[in-house]
Order: sequence, then C-alpha cells, then structure tokens
Amino acid sequence: MHGLLKISLEKIKSNWLALNEASNGKAAAVIKANSYGLGMIETVKTLIDAGCNYFYVATITEAINLRQKITSRNISIAVFEGFFEGHELIYFENKLTPIINNLEQLKRINNFNIQTKKLSAILNIDTGMNRLGLNSEEISIVEKNKDILYITKWDFIMSHLTSSSNYKNASNKKQLDNIIKFSNFFPHIKLSLANTGGIKLGTKFCLDQTRPGIGLYGINNEGKNLRIMSKDLVLPFELYAPILQIRNVNKNEPISYDGIDITKRKSKLATIGIGYADGWIRLLKPNSSFLLYKNNCNILGKITMDSFVLDITNIKETLKEGDYFCLLDNSNISNIIKNSGIISYELLTLFGNRIIREYN
Repeated sequence: MHGLLKISLEKIKSNWLALNEASNGKAAAVIKANSYGLGMIETVKTLIDAGCNYFYVATITEAINLRQKITSRNISIAVFEGFFEGHELIYFENKLTPIINNLEQLKRINNFNIQTKKLSAILNIDTGMNRLGLNSEEISIVEKNKDILYITKWDFIMSHLTSSSNYKNASNKKQLDNIIKFSNFFPHIKLSLANTGGIKLGTKFCLDQTRPGIGLYGINNEGKNLRIMSKDLVLPFELYAPILQIRNVNKNEPISYDGIDITKRKSKLATIGIGYADGWIRLLKPNSSFLLYKNNCNILGKITMDSFVLDITNIKETLKEGDYFCLLDNSNISNIIKNSGIISYELLTLFGNRIIREYN
C-alpha cells in the first residue's frame, strides 16, 4: 500500500488564472522539480489550456522531458541552469530557451548564433541574489559594449528577487531599480523579475512577465494561503496515508526506535504506511496532529523510513487495516510546517515516487 496524493488540476488552473490577472495577463509558470512534486506534465497541460505558454524548469533534462511529452504544443521552455558547452545543439533541436548566466555563456551563444542557426535566450543579471546571473563587473562590460546583445534574439532580461515575501524589505525596490537601470541600455528587450511574492508586491514589479512557482499551489513558504487581488488561492491537493496495522498497547510501553515516547495509558495505535522515504520526514513530527472524527491524533515514536505510529485511542468510530485517512490538506499544512525548520517548497518537493498521484 502506498501514500496517495489527490491533486485538483482545476484548482491549480484557478490559482494560475488569479496570478495571471494580477500580472496584467503576463504570467509564465515555474514548473521545475516535477512541478514542485505534483506532476510536471499534468500541470503543464492544464496551464496550457488556461492560456499559459511560457514555462521555466531547472535543468536541461527536465526541459527535454517536457518537450518530448508536449510535442504538439506551441510553448517556450526556459532552463535556469545555464548554457553549457556541448549543449548547444540539444537546445536548438529541442526548441529550448537557455538562460545566460555569465559572460562566457553569452559569448558561447553568440558564437553559436553567428556560426549556425538562431537560438533565442534569456539574459539573467544578478541584482542582489549572488547566486546566478551576470555579476556587477560583467553587467558593466555589457553596458559598455552594447553590440554584444545584438547578435542573439532575447526573449527577456531577467533577475530574481531575494526578499519578495517581505514587502517591507528595501532590497525589493533596489532590485527593481537595478534591472530597470540596466534595461535603459537595451529598451528593445522585455523584462522579467517577479516571482509569486513579487506579484504580490504590485503591478510595477510585474514588468513584461512574471514567474509564479509556489503560487500555483496556493500557498507561501510557510504553507499559508495566498491572497491575490481579493481572491484566496487554495492548496490543490490532499495527501492520504494507509493504515497498515492497528494494535492495543498497555500503559508505559515504549514506541518505535529508541522508545522516545512512552504510552501514558492503555492505547490503541495505528501504524501508518508513509515515512521519510516518501517525504514525510522526521522533522515534521512535533507539529503533526491529525483531526480524525473531530479528535486530535498525535504521532508516537519516531517517523521511520516507511511508517509512523499514530495514537487513535480517542477514536470511537471503526477504523481498520487498509483504511486511508487525510494526512495533509489545506487545513493543517501551515501548522505542520510551523517550527519544523522546513518551508512549503521543501515539503512539496520531498514527496517521493512511491506516493501515487491521482488527478481530477
């Protein structure tokens, strides 16, 4: 028996439509890491039907997989990792858009476009993240040698906000000013800056394209529901787990590895068939309380690779081996994440391959 993710594609679509409206109709979608664990191909097909035609992935492998599965669709697929030597023809043959992260990559794509066929790209400039993108010295070189950007066709000049989840952070305005300042040298190229948090910062951050990611799933990094233009976005999935065994245990009995929890009463315990190999990691235990038939049930003992133990003593209704119950949904995700040391991005992308994904 396996964990089960019930995923509503209609809710993902609804979330993107709200984000797109707030982006002045210019939203793309970031669907890297298998669309944050929820299924890249299914998500992309749904968003194409909603009107999205520009998608971002992390690696060339993700991009090739997407292009092979969506062969009949007229979409753009941009790759964050960069434009590496030896990948030139792969990008061209698969109609992929490389994101250029340094001067060496810029020279490489220009040489490719001079010698071979045209390949469009995105130029990434670093406005404060210090992660990927042209650094300040490289930016200055490009500004002084503007012709270097007239060989390749550029879809966008992009950058990435460091602190968009905190609308009071002064770095947001500084980064916006930096990308606009650079753009003044190249007014013919469109701009892309805002992620989900950037969309919430307001229209001036949306520029010519936004790149929502976690917002497709209705939540922020704390698992709390996002509100966009007076509309509450929603978590589009529920995670269910199977009961593998039910047992009665006496008072003062140790539970699971190292006996970190001791029963305080005669207890009825259910062994649940999901564990850290499925993404339900041990850090989640402290806040993992589940409401079953209006009763809170807590984890006893450690979360292990394939299972954990749940105290169901207060449940009067009949539960049996093989039953499934809802482990995670919109009602408890923020509480489970709270004080765990992880963020919603991690939780979603941790969902393992053993978990069955069911779409409706």
